[in-house]
Amino acid sequence: MLKTKLLFSLVLAGFLIFDVHLPIAFAQDYTTWNLPKGAKARLGKGIVNNIVYSPDGTRLKVVSGAGIWIYDVATGKALDLLTGHTNRGRTVSFSPDGKTLASGEYKTIHLWDAKTGQHKKTLIEHTDKVYSVSFSPDGETLASGDYKTIRLWNAKTGQHKKTLIGHTDTIDSVAFSPDGKTLASGSWDETIRLWDAKTGQHKKTLTGHTGQVYSVAFSPDGETLASGSWDETIRLWDAKTGQHKKTLIGHTDWVHIVAFSPDGKTLASGGDDATIRLWDAKTGQHKKTLIGYMDFVESVAFSPDGKTLASGSKGLASGSEGDDATIRLWDTNTGQHKKTHIGYTDWVFSVAFSPDGETLASGSSDRTIRLWDAKTGQHKKTLTGHTITVFSVAFSPDGQTLASGSSDRTIRLWDTNTGQHRKILTGHTSVVFSSVSFSPDGQTLASGSWDATIHLWDTKTGQHKKTLIGHTDTVESVVFSPDGQTLASGGDDGTIRLWDAKTGQHKKTLTGHTDTVETVWFSPDGETLASGSSDKTIRLWNVKTGQHKKTLTGHTDTVYSVSFSPDGETLASGSGDGTVLLWHVTPMPTTHNLGKD
Repeated sequence: MLKTKLLFSLVLAGFLIFDVHLPIAFAQDYTTWNLPKGAKARLGKGIVNNIVYSPDGTRLKVVSGAGIWIYDVATGKALDLLTGHTNRGRTVSFSPDGKTLASGEYKTIHLWDAKTGQHKKTLIEHTDKVYSVSFSPDGETLASGDYKTIRLWNAKTGQHKKTLIGHTDTIDSVAFSPDGKTLASGSWDETIRLWDAKTGQHKKTLTGHTGQVYSVAFSPDGETLASGSWDETIRLWDAKTGQHKKTLIGHTDWVHIVAFSPDGKTLASGGDDATIRLWDAKTGQHKKTLIGYMDFVESVAFSPDGKTLASGSKGLASGSEGDDATIRLWDTNTGQHKKTHIGYTDWVFSVAFSPDGETLASGSSDRTIRLWDAKTGQHKKTLTGHTITVFSVAFSPDGQTLASGSSDRTIRLWDTNTGQHRKILTGHTSVVFSSVSFSPDGQTLASGSWDATIHLWDTKTGQHKKTLIGHTDTVESVVFSPDGQTLASGGDDGTIRLWDAKTGQHKKTLTGHTDTVETVWFSPDGETLASGSSDKTIRLWNVKTGQHKKTLTGHTDTVYSVSFSPDGETLASGSGDGTVLLWHVTPMPTTHNLGKD
């Protein structure tokens, strides 16, 4: 089973790459904004879900797993972070006067003061995830779409006005016509519906797409409606009669987003083919293709003057060579790339620092392992041999050997000085995921697999030593205790298991997580084990007794990686919400407890 972890794989060291290439980002104090209780800092700004310009063009709002970031367009600096959501937000919309920002998430909509960032209201009538929000041109009405229903709200009071029913699947996009009289909605049921915005009455259903409709947008003059679909096409419709006018073909994968320029002359589209395309909105002729992303383009937005196009990539496409979660600005006349907003970074599946901190290894879906100079960021070597994605890499304690695990079911050992391949370890019957670990003395390697087993190997001879059986599903993480006596493992069965590292005997099973245990890590003194889970929590355990000590809450998505600082006083956690949080883990006054048990 290819799970979400393949898409996010947030390993803590990956954010240190970010530090090497973007030192300015950490000079800003955004790392301490709006932190969960008990957290010290946040590294990383989250996955890009949506972007939108303020009406005056001076601010750019970016919806991410951490919250809604507010940027100064001229300087690119982060100005504020809005963190009222309890789940990852997906969509935002400015009121026409620029004073209010609406954001949608799972079942709720939040209204914010766009200038101060203060939370104003929470709208809670939805019974499913909110996929789209849009203000009417006069700012009086807010429309929102979820699974099958559209709701209309009084944008000032937050009162629910009407529920529009007719779609038979998720409503991914809603948009008002410029005169505010018509509301258009695009759905996964492959249709577009036009509604009377005042009465809520259904006016027309536009059919023709052969796949999910992800985006709808009216031209500034209200004469044309554009739609983008899973069927790889963009369709232009007469907004009044509903007649199909043109089909724009060029994207080679899903079209996620369409947007008209302020003058109505250009249509921009972003797709799963990692491109942005500019079209003549009247003739339908292709004008330019903007290339630079490695992953699908989730959002595009024109600046109010039409001179700049902002684009965001969510970084979630499976099978790409890296996940590109960046905001890019483009010159709409020349198509030239102008700027990449700092704060977002390319992701790889696994990274690890050498013991001396001088080399960084990364494993990728392009089947290679790359070695980098950790100080300069320069590429040193590329190790090739795996035939499918490299999911895990780990250095031996002396730094002389690198182990890599792959979906080709093998583990490979490499000489880190020469880059030469040393041995292939075979025995697992399924993917070796993010789970290879050397014992402190470097003599044993542990590997966990989708086959629900852990294998112990002799690192010198490559011989298989033992198979540890007990987990009932994929083993996601394995790690040795600092003294090498205990091996901890976490798995899809929601349990953590402690093993005698020499005999392979099962010692304890730790239960409490309500979903997959993605990562486990020992404190430097070996007395505490930290675990991160798909249930969005981190748990701390007493290694000797197996007793649960504390639960740390604050992430809004799966926790994929945890690691203690060398002094054991700080725990870092990386999550699918695109952030790393730093936590106090030493004894503290009760007024600063770490979380809720």
